Amino acid sequence: MNTASKLAITIIVSLLGSISGCATVEQPVINPQVIKQITSASESQLFSPESSLLTINDFQQATAALASQQNIQTIDKLLYYFRAFSYYGPADELNDTDINALASALQKLTDSGRLRDQPRLQEQYAVTLYRYFDDNQAALALAPLVAQLNIQLKQLTNSSSNSTNDYALLETLKAYGFLLNKARKDVDGELATTLLATGLDSALLDFAANPASIRANQDWPRTNAYWALALYRLTLPSSDTGEATQQELALDAAVATIAKNDVSLRGNAAKDIYTAGFHVNTFAGQELCEKNSEICRIPELKTVLPIKYYCSDSLFILAQDLNQAELNESCTKLTSQESTFHQVLATEHKPAANDFNNALRVVAFKNWSQYHLYGQLIFDIHTDNGGMYIEGSPSKPGNQATFFAYRQWWIEPEFKVWNLNHEYVHYLDGHFVKYGGFGHFPAKMVWWSEGLAEYIAKGDNNPSTLRVIKRDLEQAPTLEEIFATEYKDGQDRTYKWSYMAIRFLAENHHADFVQLSHFLKTDYFEGYEQLMASLTKHQPQFADWLTTQVNAFNDSEEKAKSGLRKQGRYDYRDYLQPKHLAHGENHLKF
Repeated sequence: MNTASKLAITIIVSLLGSISGCATVEQPVINPQVIKQITSASESQLFSPESSLLTINDFQQATAALASQQNIQTIDKLLYYFRAFSYYGPADELNDTDINALASALQKLTDSGRLRDQPRLQEQYAVTLYRYFDDNQAALALAPLVAQLNIQLKQLTNSSSNSTNDYALLETLKAYGFLLNKARKDVDGELATTLLATGLDSALLDFAANPASIRANQDWPRTNAYWALALYRLTLPSSDTGEATQQELALDAAVATIAKNDVSLRGNAAKDIYTAGFHVNTFAGQELCEKNSEICRIPELKTVLPIKYYCSDSLFILAQDLNQAELNESCTKLTSQESTFHQVLATEHKPAANDFNNALRVVAFKNWSQYHLYGQLIFDIHTDNGGMYIEGSPSKPGNQATFFAYRQWWIEPEFKVWNLNHEYVHYLDGHFVKYGGFGHFPAKMVWWSEGLAEYIAKGDNNPSTLRVIKRDLEQAPTLEEIFATEYKDGQDRTYKWSYMAIRFLAENHHADFVQLSHFLKTDYFEGYEQLMASLTKHQPQFADWLTTQVNAFNDSEEKAKSGLRKQGRYDYRDYLQPKHLAHGENHLKF
């Protein structure tokens, strides 16, 4: 970015700060009784979907009280109330006035100096920022508040390591990371523009380079700083050619310098935190790690995935932590599904010609964080996704088809491997139905591949899809439109509407459905395309069938469930979380 551009952004942010910081926000008259109820409520009373205090009116009361409050303990209680509200309150009903009022109250709090040397309040402040100001609409209000993050990061750097200080430091680093993670998904948005103009990179680089970011002989603070810096890099404007920009290269070099100095002192431990914190979170991949081996390290496959278990001659699992019962359950789910596949598609268990993918390898990681880390380093795959199936070149003898997955850690203690059945269908489809490898056919394969995988995996029990169909029935795509689906058409078209089309044909026009698969197996795309065109004549029947499915679907029980507005399950990494700072009393997070 040139000097003129930097100056322009600085002026914009300065103006934003002035507008947000000085604008008069009308506050409601404070009801002391409401504030007393909020500040005297127990944690269990606040963090509950049944809490009577989590209303828009009480949120506005708490905001007004925060703007005028001087007592440290009361400020703490009010900020913790905002944390609870963000999880269990009607946060999606807050309007711009509510968010601006909260921003104004936070600005008054920072201006008062009461956050200084108050790590508990600094923790609460950081959480409030990333729970309420992580979108483009709130960027204007966020702009003047970011400076406090930089201030408290500097203050906390040299604080003594104890629980209170460590929580404050961790949540401050998380605030950088969570805000940048949202911004990097829309690099042209207001949130990205705001964050890039506030000096976050300098504050984080200074912190990571400071010996104090190794805290009580633990390197979690530096690892978290690397993670936030990686997300900062993803938020930077990219070049039209795909080549790294000067800004990106400069950041890479600055982080590499810190890592090299660390490696000279701590060896492989320093390599590991650079690799996990910065390298994989910029999706830099295997090749670049090998090239930068002085700071980046690739572990051995057997170290990461020590478990190898055969379900059958054609199916085996490499696992990170599955126990015997979980391995047996996974095998049973897969093999039982295989018989359904062959029956529905009438394959006679005969593979497509020239397909040597005789065995599927299932790689099951402990969670997404582990998949994201080791999928890149060991298997050289892109991991900004929910898992994947890699078919390889099926016509090549010895080719190994692989499904990369991870356990659904968010439903524990229940056990499931995420997308296990869906991805296995891709293997079966590729081996027993479709001729050639991925991309062999020129078009109109998305609906078949994804719809078939959903249908075989879920059968006629697919409530999440039917909820979407019910919601969007009046704008339902036609069969012709579904057949032409591409991945860019979005998740609903790709998976849910494609599922409905496959299910409709399998249930109502099974012979034609099987004939489609036969054309794919014999590499006769023209016949496949012609048959699809003729199947569009069933559009009136398809529309009536959709209405029947929706009318028979009862989602009243699902609507009655109380929601918890969790942090996104893929926003953070399990290896970043220090074990001594667990989710617990006075520090609840979800």
